Amino acid sequence: MNIKPVIRISVRNLVEFILRTGDIETGFRNGTRMADGIKYHQVIQRSNVSKASYEYDVSYLPEVPVFCLVEKGDIDLEVGGRIDGVIESAGCITIEEIKTTTDELRAITEENNPLHWAQAKCYAYMYGTEHELSSLTVRLTYYQVDDKETKSFDKTFGIEELKKFFDDLVDRYLEWARMLQQWEEIRNGSIEQMEFPFADYRKGQRELAVAVYKAVRDGGKVFAQAPTGTGKTIAALFPAVKSMGEGTCSKIFYLTAKTITRTVAEKAVDAMRGCGLRCKSVSITAKEKICFRPEAACDPDECEFARGYYDRIKGAIKDIFQHDAFDRLLIEEYAKKHSVCPFEFSLDLSLWADSIICDYNYVFDPRVYLKRFFAEGAEIQGEYVFLIDEAHNLVDRSREMFSAEITKEPFLALKNSLSEAFPSSRNVPPRVRKMKRAISKVNTALIELRKLCEGPGVVEEDGKVFYVQKEPPESLYPLL
Repeated sequence: MNIKPVIRISVRNLVEFILRTGDIETGFRNGTRMADGIKYHQVIQRSNVSKASYEYDVSYLPEVPVFCLVEKGDIDLEVGGRIDGVIESAGCITIEEIKTTTDELRAITEENNPLHWAQAKCYAYMYGTEHELSSLTVRLTYYQVDDKETKSFDKTFGIEELKKFFDDLVDRYLEWARMLQQWEEIRNGSIEQMEFPFADYRKGQRELAVAVYKAVRDGGKVFAQAPTGTGKTIAALFPAVKSMGEGTCSKIFYLTAKTITRTVAEKAVDAMRGCGLRCKSVSITAKEKICFRPEAACDPDECEFARGYYDRIKGAIKDIFQHDAFDRLLIEEYAKKHSVCPFEFSLDLSLWADSIICDYNYVFDPRVYLKRFFAEGAEIQGEYVFLIDEAHNLVDRSREMFSAEITKEPFLALKNSLSEAFPSSRNVPPRVRKMKRAISKVNTALIELRKLCEGPGVVEEDGKVFYVQKEPPESLYPLL
């Protein structure tokens, strides 16, 4: 019995991949603070829930999941995600999409970002179809993170208009979906035939491999401690790959703390390829190491690899897809060939890879983690396996990820630079004047904190003086 393959993608990834054009800084990330996005969304959602509770015949539902299975002959496409808010008022439905921004609200127009409307329209179609609605209102709400103000735009669409828009997106994605389908058939066939890449198991390897296989199958966890040279890497990767071929998992993340252990993982995958494995793997190299223009700002005005990136990225992906191992050298080669940013290229390739070899940060650090997998719509992406090398390092790394350091000198230097750039108070733009006031407040607050190091309760260590307090500096947060 042949089971029709299902390709899964989130609404956001679908919209971005098909419709996104232009420079790296355009689109969803323009003017947003990704790390704080969820927090700001929740602020608006709680406010809307509270307002609705005081109004007659009005309800507000936050974080509403939606799914849509599109059957297209030889392939099924499952699209899903979460609606920020569904408002029901007097029998009418409004789908709200919330975006955070640091841009001034007066500069944001109704057509500020077509991708935002596209994402919201997909949600509206999926919700409207599920609830058999003839029309819906789509609301885009922008939240200014500095002023804590919002600005909204409403548009009403008929369900047929939304269907036409959604179907067009899906049709344009089908070429890529079929490419994935064909690849998965090749990959799974090779996995079924693949044997363990070495003649014999080392002591403890088979037991570890069996434990990993069962953990993947049952959705459990395994903690393994073994001496160097035991062959832990292949003993973990081999059963994970076998599980992928059986459909138990859809993507393998091999997480490391060091470049050398990343190389070991790459060699382990290559060893399995030597036994017939067809598996697409991508190695993500830190941005500062792989950047072609380290002297330039990551800005389309200064970097040609950022300028027009989304106009060329599809061609680059299709070109490199003929290979299986997307390592640093290959990524750099094709990035230069297609004139795209190599770091962003590696991140985009992660969507098309079976295994991702990367630093802990790309999964655990809230500032840089791969949001395309772990943020909006992640639940429809599939089951992931995480193989964490030298997991004992996670304790110290977690402290780094969830800790922050702030220094007074850069604020003072920035204030002085602004004063030099605008020596006359008459010609200072309003935004610069506002920035100078904010910097002065931060500088004053840090001076007050420094005074604590001159009083009782200080600690001296390595020639430095510390003042330790149990509570965080809450008064500083609003100033930042």
